[in-house]
Amino acid sequence: MSTNDEQTQEQKESQVVGARWTKRELGRYESDDRVVQTLVIIGGVHGNEPAGLLAAEKVLKALEEEQPTGFDGRLVVLGGNLPALNSDDKNARYIDYDLNRIFVDEQIAMPADTSVEHGQMQELLAALRAIKARSDRMIVMDLHTTSSDAPPVAVFEDSIIARRFARQMPLPMYLGFEEELGGLVIDRVTNELGSVAVVIEGGQHNDPQSVAVHEAAIWAGLHAAGILRVDALVHRRAPGNILREAVGGQAYKVFDIRHRQPIEHENFVMCPGIVAGKVVKQEVTVIAIEAGKEIKSPVRGRVFLPNMQAHKRVGDDGFFIVRHIHEGWLGFSARVRKQEWIHWIIAHLPGVYPIDDGGHGSLFVDRDIAGVLKRQVFHLFGYRLIRHDQRNGGHGAMRVWNGIASFCKAFFRGPIPGGPDRDDPRFWIVRRHSLDRPSR
Repeated sequence: MSTNDEQTQEQKESQVVGARWTKRELGRYESDDRVVQTLVIIGGVHGNEPAGLLAAEKVLKALEEEQPTGFDGRLVVLGGNLPALNSDDKNARYIDYDLNRIFVDEQIAMPADTSVEHGQMQELLAALRAIKARSDRMIVMDLHTTSSDAPPVAVFEDSIIARRFARQMPLPMYLGFEEELGGLVIDRVTNELGSVAVVIEGGQHNDPQSVAVHEAAIWAGLHAAGILRVDALVHRRAPGNILREAVGGQAYKVFDIRHRQPIEHENFVMCPGIVAGKVVKQEVTVIAIEAGKEIKSPVRGRVFLPNMQAHKRVGDDGFFIVRHIHEGWLGFSARVRKQEWIHWIIAHLPGVYPIDDGGHGSLFVDRDIAGVLKRQVFHLFGYRLIRHDQRNGGHGAMRVWNGIASFCKAFFRGPIPGGPDRDDPRFWIVRRHSLDRPSR
């Protein structure tokens, strides 16, 4: 073959790859029309993260070829941001807006032609709604990769039912992500459609192992959803073993998001030696340089998702700080959040006001009290932070004293007639996890 012929062939192959994801639904495999449970795989929500779709294609192909017995349900694969996936710029995370930040009411109400991503959002949401309408139970796995070298993780809203699903995969689990980032696909799925939704970060963008991790995660997800037992996969390696090898000793460990650092200037660079999992000290460790200014962590913990993207935009995530949660804390949390009398007491504490929001379990909490309780206490009882600030309630004896003082102040001040105004900055807003509420 001549050099010109080789170039022509390479160009043809490049064109085929660049145009491969042209349909919203990329494939499905189902037992029959009487489907009880459906597992939806979403890949490519970011254009430079195709590994999830490549893995899903492998799973669909294997199911068609092997026709495993005992398959009871439906697997559906959806593409995310198709224009970004098919962009000539292989580093294109999105075209106009980050698709994984606009799934909120005000953005959904905008016309589809507002931007490329608004059109993609409308189509993806319509597909999810249609699938949910035909399923007794739907679970969604949103597959991503990272710009930095990091082990795979599972990210989800910390409801008890979501924990049960995620814990059937030997991955580290990260909670509280939705409190720092609005408009996530999984947040919309959970709170509008009432379905368990999990993000799987499978590894680095260009690492071939990320495809293998996502493939294993899909097989494990089918098992966790009750659609196909993993022991039916007699001709392939156990997916749990693949995931354990990828995460090492991190399997099943749980971390809580404590801080998000947004990018405020395009001249943003992570410091040498700052990698995922690195332990950092509060106001000591320099993590990044932005427009010549040092950025230090306002809290102690570990670095998560340091931004190593080739193209950085203002508003993107610079990095996150997370902290490990002990297993005993999670078990205690699962028990106390089921007690409705506890939630009644919380809603009637001094400085706390229930919000009339249709039974969603939202509360106004005096910011001085909230600052003392901190997010980990709200998380213990099954509340997510809807609006909050970085108020510091102190540590040790000082924190106890501040807590007593704040409750006494709220008690003697008495209730605010009619309750606080929704825009009153003196109050945080917290809400029970939707999948934990009795109405669900």
